[in-house]
Amino acid sequence: MKTLKIIGITLAGIILLAVIIAYLLPRHIYVERSAVITASPEVVFEQVNVLKNWENWSPWHRIDPDMEIIYSGPEEGEGAAYAWLSNDPAAGQGKLSITESIPYSLITTELDFMERGTATSRYTFEPVEGGTLLTWSMDSDMGNNPMARYFGLFMDKLLGADFEKGLENIQYVITSLHDEEPED
Repeated sequence: MKTLKIIGITLAGIILLAVIIAYLLPRHIYVERSAVITASPEVVFEQVNVLKNWENWSPWHRIDPDMEIIYSGPEEGEGAAYAWLSNDPAAGQGKLSITESIPYSLITTELDFMERGTATSRYTFEPVEGGTLLTWSMDSDMGNNPMARYFGLFMDKLLGADFEKGLENIQYVITSLHDEEPED
């Protein structure tokens, strides 16, 4: 009985320590990746500003080919939105809305992952030698959930890989579009 009591107190202490540590972890996460896309800011901007284009490059659209996507609002720019519903837990469900669209320089989106929380993403387009420096960033508040804060420690690595894949996909899509254009 004494051993069981010691194990219980030790386990309670470990749990309490884990919760205390969680509240010392960062509440806000920030992920950012950049790539030079070999096209003008106008061409790159269109890939992000027109939400239906995301089906061609977004790494999350490729997780579940049967994912239901419902578009609303204008086709592009501020107010354009889509909601998604997937049976795959990696995709889940949510809504993305473009809240700011400044031609050829900035797009801001709000993401609602339902029970998983919310986030803000930004895409900046900077003309550079060789094309456009596209920077994709996201910030989110992990809230007061201790498990979410621990999960936040891995977000840069997890989401960063997805951002890198998305940037590669944008380059591929743009290259493919230019390959299909007829020559004069």
